[in-house]
Amino acid sequence: MKKTILLLVITIFGFWLVFLSLQNEKIYTNTLGIVSKNWQNINGERKLVNKPYSKLTNSNFIHWDAAHYKLIKEYGYNIKKSGGDYIYAFFPLFPAIWKLFSLPPIGVIFLNYIFISLSIIILLSIFSSSKHYIRDVLIALSFPSIIIFLIPYTEATYFLMISIGVWGMIKNKYWVFFVGLFLASLTRPSFTFLFLSIIGVELFLLMQHKMRLVFFKNLFFNTLPLIIGTLVVSGIQLLQGSGHPFKFIQVQKYWSNILSMPHNLRDWSHEGFAINIGVIFLVFTPIIIIVAQLIYKQFLLKQKTIFRHKDLKSYTILLSIIYILGNALFIILFRGGSLHCLFRFTLSSPFAFILLFGAFNYIKKASFDIRFFGLASLAFVSIFVLGLANYSTYWNFSDLGLFILIIALGLWLFQDLYNSIFYKTVLYLNYSLNIVWTTYLFNTYINNGWIFA
Repeated sequence: MKKTILLLVITIFGFWLVFLSLQNEKIYTNTLGIVSKNWQNINGERKLVNKPYSKLTNSNFIHWDAAHYKLIKEYGYNIKKSGGDYIYAFFPLFPAIWKLFSLPPIGVIFLNYIFISLSIIILLSIFSSSKHYIRDVLIALSFPSIIIFLIPYTEATYFLMISIGVWGMIKNKYWVFFVGLFLASLTRPSFTFLFLSIIGVELFLLMQHKMRLVFFKNLFFNTLPLIIGTLVVSGIQLLQGSGHPFKFIQVQKYWSNILSMPHNLRDWSHEGFAINIGVIFLVFTPIIIIVAQLIYKQFLLKQKTIFRHKDLKSYTILLSIIYILGNALFIILFRGGSLHCLFRFTLSSPFAFILLFGAFNYIKKASFDIRFFGLASLAFVSIFVLGLANYSTYWNFSDLGLFILIIALGLWLFQDLYNSIFYKTVLYLNYSLNIVWTTYLFNTYINNGWIFA
């Protein structure tokens, strides 16, 4: 584990080294500036320009959702300060932790990185083996979505709380499980996707064990911390003037999530759009095929699957599959073709990392040819769709996230080749490339460019 901690430290140092170096005009011009431009925001007008990275300050580190969390940290749920009741859509734990540590905005970067590092260590200890820790962390840090853990959003806090809860479940320590999920429900509205995902898992397992008492018992105890946590959020907001016990649900109207057929694929940013196209074809599509196969075997063929209600690791694997599928389906079906937040709600979730660390043992049963054909086919389709989408229009550096994602998924699918020189070379190159990509997204964020999540 010491080497794993060292790798996590090297990663954050590597990120800062690249970011600070690319603030130098000469270095930028002769490296990244050859292939990319950077976003600049002047009086709300966003333009791509040839300039080095901007210097990070406390003021330019607060944009988009971060501004809402900062307002809650400083004033609580104050409608006058926030300018609208949409502030109730944002949950209180992350701002409370931010306030507790009395951190300036820049300090949140390091707090979030500590949280995500602790989470990775916890999940590794559960789902991986010590001889594979370095490989698994390198693969995880090769995904083009780790930027979310370096900005003042709730993902790192939510990730840590879910990781604590999962550890408690696997170790049969219900009180740890309860605390973890309770705190997670104070961080994000877990009563929706996580609550429904637990119901989905329990219903699936009920069809196997046929024990209704076990079903209701598990459902009650597994969802209890989410219910209580959501009620606590409701109480906090009521005490601060929400005027309705479920105000956080009412204010979702501002996001216009309406069931509709997806059309005119688009996003809030080109950088996010490329990754999200990859998620649809390279993550969502295989998962929905796997779920369809499970349902077919379970309900039509009456065959028992590899998932058992007493096998807690397989329980969390199934939970992760359903959670990611549910989040992806919601964005695809309720936003009319807008894909914003898709990779944030899937790849940047703790459940994606559970699959990264724990699901390969199920995948490796498929032959090399099947894995290669599946990845190559879906990668081709995702590149083809990205090239044709009206929103994308032309190829540029902003599309790099898709190719990093394709390589990262390939490294995960073929990790049984880890001992080969070619595999290790590609792994370290993609990991390094993703650090550069992450600095690019980070610079976009602090310049208040088009947000990628």
